[in-house]
Amino acid sequence: MYLEHFGFDRHPFRMAPEEDFLYMSRQHSRAFVFMDSAVWSPEGFVVISGEIGSGKTTLLKKMISDIKDSVTLFHIAYTNLQGDDLFQLIMQQAGIRLTDSNKVTMLFAINEHLRALASRGQPVLLAIDEAQNLSHENLEDIRMLAGMEGPNGPVLRVILMGQPELKDQIAGIPQLTQRVKLFFHLEGLSFEDTQHYIYHRLTVAGIQNQDLFPESIIRVVHENSGGIPRLINKICDGLLLCAFAEDRQHLIGSDIDEIRDELLVSTDDIVRTKKGQRDTGHNTRGQGNLQNSAVLERIATALESIDERLAKWQAPGDPKIKLFEEARRRIKDN
Repeated sequence: MYLEHFGFDRHPFRMAPEEDFLYMSRQHSRAFVFMDSAVWSPEGFVVISGEIGSGKTTLLKKMISDIKDSVTLFHIAYTNLQGDDLFQLIMQQAGIRLTDSNKVTMLFAINEHLRALASRGQPVLLAIDEAQNLSHENLEDIRMLAGMEGPNGPVLRVILMGQPELKDQIAGIPQLTQRVKLFFHLEGLSFEDTQHYIYHRLTVAGIQNQDLFPESIIRVVHENSGGIPRLINKICDGLLLCAFAEDRQHLIGSDIDEIRDELLVSTDDIVRTKKGQRDTGHNTRGQGNLQNSAVLERIATALESIDERLAKWQAPGDPKIKLFEEARRRIKDN
């Protein structure tokens, strides 16, 4: 929408993880080193936690991209698993076929496969994203897998990525906790890192002039995002949208109040993020659907509001208005 208006080559603040947009802050660099050590250490087992949007998945994607030709990798991103689902996924990725698929048989088959891989001298890594969704049974399964031994020691390295509650879940299984070599938690970015993060994304997106985001604007972004990269992206995207809607080439910090309402950056969520608190309520599927409907409704309302402001500045049939109309139509159709 605003790419041509500001001169971007690409969208600078997408929500989806993109490796070339990855900014390695000091703590992200440290987390990456710890993950790398898990791959190459015979007893590697690392747990990386962080709030939603703190960069865990992007780090894992970079790690996988870097090591995919050097290790045997079992990567699991879907973690709403039950019963023997974890073993089934590993067997599927390993190409193991069994006629008898009871859990004990699967465990022995996986053990033999891992021992065979380890005997070739190539590291074998189990990397699981969104690990906080794993059941107690799944975590026990990981404990058993991590305890499998070959002639030269453990045959499996493990990296678990998840939200802050993952550490408590693991702590509930003392035998598993003892196998973890390192727990590391990703905090929100500092002001300085937030500044570098924004400038990095602007540069990758094709903007060399950093004046678009002066220090005063970045300070507003940092204060209202808690330094969480995904929230930074949402706020920056919202500020650019507001400027585009009013045909401005500069950003206004006071737009943050409107962005909170229109683009779903809630003050309560930010405060909870800053304090490291989380909603521990258990939503049912029905409640989740209601929340999703409410979110879509709010996005549609936001687009309508921005569209109304566009109409004041642009003539009917202007391409910018058409873009908003198309985006609004797609959201309402959902």
